[in-house]
Amino acid sequence: MVEDRDPLTLDVDRDYVGWVTFDQPAARVNLLTTPTMRLFDKLLGELESRIATGKLVAVVVQSGKPGSFVHGADVREIARLRERADAFEQSRDGQRIFRRLEHLTVPTLAAVDGMCLGGGTELILACDYRIASDDPATRLGLPEVKLGILPGFGGSVRLPRLVGIQSALDLILTGRVITPERAKRSGLIDRVVPKTRFDAEVSAFLKEILAAKVQRRARRKSLQKRLLEDTGPGRSLLFSLARRKVESQTKGWYPAPLRALRLIADTHGVQIERALAMEAEALAELAVTRESRSLIRVFLLQQAARRKLGDEELAAARRVERAAVLGAGVMGGSIAELIAAHDIPVLLKDIQQQALDAGLRHANELLQKAARKGVFCSGEAGLKFALIQGTLSYEKFGEVDLAIEAIVERMAVKQQVLQDVEEHIPPHAIFATNTSSLSVSTLAEVSQRPEQVVGIHFFNPVHRMPLVEVVRADRTSDDTLASAFSFALSMGKTPVLVADRPGFLVNRLLAPYLNEAAYLLEDGCDVRAIDQALEDFGMPMGPCRLLDEVGLDIAEHVALEMERAFGERMRPSGLVDSMSADGLLGRKNGRGFYRYEQGKRKGVEPTVARRFSGAGARPAPDDEDIRRRCLYLMVNEAAYALEEKVVETAGELDLALVMGIGFPPFRGGLLSWADREGIARIVEGLGRFEERIGPRFAAAALLRSMAEEDLTFTDAE
Repeated sequence: MVEDRDPLTLDVDRDYVGWVTFDQPAARVNLLTTPTMRLFDKLLGELESRIATGKLVAVVVQSGKPGSFVHGADVREIARLRERADAFEQSRDGQRIFRRLEHLTVPTLAAVDGMCLGGGTELILACDYRIASDDPATRLGLPEVKLGILPGFGGSVRLPRLVGIQSALDLILTGRVITPERAKRSGLIDRVVPKTRFDAEVSAFLKEILAAKVQRRARRKSLQKRLLEDTGPGRSLLFSLARRKVESQTKGWYPAPLRALRLIADTHGVQIERALAMEAEALAELAVTRESRSLIRVFLLQQAARRKLGDEELAAARRVERAAVLGAGVMGGSIAELIAAHDIPVLLKDIQQQALDAGLRHANELLQKAARKGVFCSGEAGLKFALIQGTLSYEKFGEVDLAIEAIVERMAVKQQVLQDVEEHIPPHAIFATNTSSLSVSTLAEVSQRPEQVVGIHFFNPVHRMPLVEVVRADRTSDDTLASAFSFALSMGKTPVLVADRPGFLVNRLLAPYLNEAAYLLEDGCDVRAIDQALEDFGMPMGPCRLLDEVGLDIAEHVALEMERAFGERMRPSGLVDSMSADGLLGRKNGRGFYRYEQGKRKGVEPTVARRFSGAGARPAPDDEDIRRRCLYLMVNEAAYALEEKVVETAGELDLALVMGIGFPPFRGGLLSWADREGIARIVEGLGRFEERIGPRFAAAALLRSMAEEDLTFTDAE
């Protein structure tokens, strides 16, 4: 039942302090929706009246939701903007309301306890003072560039004036989210206080403000910062260096960071009303771009995926309070680190002390690296590492709620481990496999409780890749599925439910893409040319380099599994097999398609360059042919996967590829790109390749029927 109350309330206490509370009914977080902003505007009128009559001495803006201050604007409303004029007006309206808050003639204090993002951060920038709790849930940021836009309610103008140009650029151009302590160091937050005493500390800070005991100290700048920010030549250099960095990182695919950079440069020293108008113009320009539409689509798909199971289904999930990971390799150590980073005790088991030591070292390195990046402090990293206990036995497995195997990709070995583990874990515990290609249902055949066996497939590197494929086997129960899904959410991941088919979803679609790169080499293409063609499309790395990262021995194993499952269209070229046999395994041993020295790529491996020099009988394919051969096959396999209901929707498929392999988000996903490319054009291209090269390019029936009926994958969205 939806509560019949306003999302914004005003309470005036006996000391004439107005407490403005954001608390959206029946919602997990507070959003600045249009109705909420209208209500805020109306409420500001009441505040102004009370101030004019001497019945208000201060205003505190707070949230009524645990863990959430204000998460920003409603992205669905941004997605509905189609005209620049509409985007401009929405920005100007938000600016006007926050400007009204800024003009209140009594002190205003933002009390931030929980996530404060986007419009929420712009809201607190319009207040006179800002206090935040030290709760781990409290984070601040302006992530608008991740949606292809920029802060448009005054944040692009106010933040540089408050914290300085460099600190503002760091937040606005990256969209990063920071801790309260880091926000305090930059000047964004005035005071950070313990969560346990937050309400009392807010009241105490307010009394100091009203007693004029809070002194505003000018931010201390280093000599270098003064030279860069406070002189014309220094600012020119600063903006030039920032532009070069943004261009290097975005490669021209994402217009928002560069436009934000230009806005910050152009509004420096400009009167605020004119600067705000310039901000609204920039926001309107970006809001209607294809890149913004695509990034917003991916964001909304992510939100939908995280809500795939409803509250009622998730209520059946068992909370994981202790976990175990079997196998202390790179994946096992990384999974153990992820679990410990989220404050859950975890056993890391292996059968060899040397492997166990290596896994523990890897986990510790990841935690220390996170501490250096400010995710948490070094002291916290040590405490989290203490939650990982290495073991060579099953001695403490009787205490775990979840056991995840991350061992060698051989079914017989995995089945033996499953049987061994079940002898030691409690009756309620779930057994999860991190397999990337083997059947979870087949694995569960040897289980005493197959309803508690599920796939939880992480992607490497585990700490960075946001996707988890949650695989339902033939006999996986609803409760087990909900528990696996809930666990993935608790790890900060985006779970996508996939059917138990060979390769599941991501690796299945990746297989023909990588395989075609090998065929292109046989046709005379250069390693660098193949990689460059796909990187120019926007892929984070080319297929040859990706094969090196995966490991050619592992890629060979997966390729054979795919051929067994899908026949001729997945027949491997034999190239990866021969390279693996020759000891070219990729980054892991320093020699693959490229050479690696101390982990750094040093050029194409000479034996590979010699092997494929002039290999093709015909002229080597050009960049466009390279892209079409690799990507059209991926689209074709996606059509087969949708026919087989590996996932339910095209949107879930697109999200999985964006989050699992880094398919360019600015293109909105593989199938979103395919729709723009044209389904008929793809079918026609596949037909030409089939005629010229072979049957692996035969178009899927779904793709052919879509071309005939002029349909798109995203019609239903």
